[in-house]
Amino acid sequence: MKLPVAVIVLAMSLSAAPQMGIVTGNVTGTYIKIGEDIKKIAEPSHISLQVFESAGSIQNVFDVRRKRGVQLGIVQSDVLDYIRDISDDNELKTIAAKLAAVYPLYKEEVHVLGDLSLKTLQDLHGKRVAIGPQRSGTYLTAKTIFFQTGVTPSKEVFLGGKEALDALRKGEIDAMFYVAGAPATLFSEGTTADDKFQLIGVDDKALDSYLTAVIPAGTYKWQESDVKTVAVKAVLITFSYAGEQCQNVAKVAKIIHENKAWLDANGHPKWREVNLDERLPKWPQYECVAATQEQPQPKPKGPNIKIVR
Repeated sequence: MKLPVAVIVLAMSLSAAPQMGIVTGNVTGTYIKIGEDIKKIAEPSHISLQVFESAGSIQNVFDVRRKRGVQLGIVQSDVLDYIRDISDDNELKTIAAKLAAVYPLYKEEVHVLGDLSLKTLQDLHGKRVAIGPQRSGTYLTAKTIFFQTGVTPSKEVFLGGKEALDALRKGEIDAMFYVAGAPATLFSEGTTADDKFQLIGVDDKALDSYLTAVIPAGTYKWQESDVKTVAVKAVLITFSYAGEQCQNVAKVAKIIHENKAWLDANGHPKWREVNLDERLPKWPQYECVAATQEQPQPKPKGPNIKIVR
């Protein structure tokens, strides 16, 4: 039986639709929500974008190069510092040399939570400190901060999130690192004044590669004063692909740019902090994306997509 011409044309167009992937973070985190938002706005342009969970920024660096069907990833902006200064993985260094930014995303504050005896970052000398699971974003930030400031804990504990918070409450550790946009749900919902915890300032001149930040008083119910800290940017990255993959990544970047207003209104709240025209030190923008930004952008006539929730 002969198929109708329209069916054949539709089948050909679907088979030609880009099949892409983005590696994000754990299922409860913000990265995966950002990835799902990008998937939504890509679908009307017949781009099939699969969103993958991930163990963290280091794994995402590997995956944008090695994982089948993945061209995009979300990492912390200090991942390059960690790879350059601390990692002894030569394959990781080789891959990192060919990474490029698609867009900077939002700011994530570095939270260091400890007991009331700890006042400054230097007080972590000789203490037991949870720095997140190995290869997680929190882990690489803590390791980089220790390297740059010379702070040396007596023990680095590879716990993150609720597990680290429980260990702190039991007195099994003295402090914990947690990198997340403030207010972090882990602390706003998981701690009270009865815990007698406090945020420790992360304010050191050696950390000049980080963004300065303040966690305002009252961000957490038990927090009585402003706390100076540093922050990282979440960055949408790719590998320096050529040919078809270059074109596909550029298409997704253009779709994000054209739908930024929709993302602000309908996507994760962190989209409202994103400035797509910002450029980050140490992170060159992918040349295939930059080329599309140089072209005149049509003025939007209305929402590009309509999703019924």
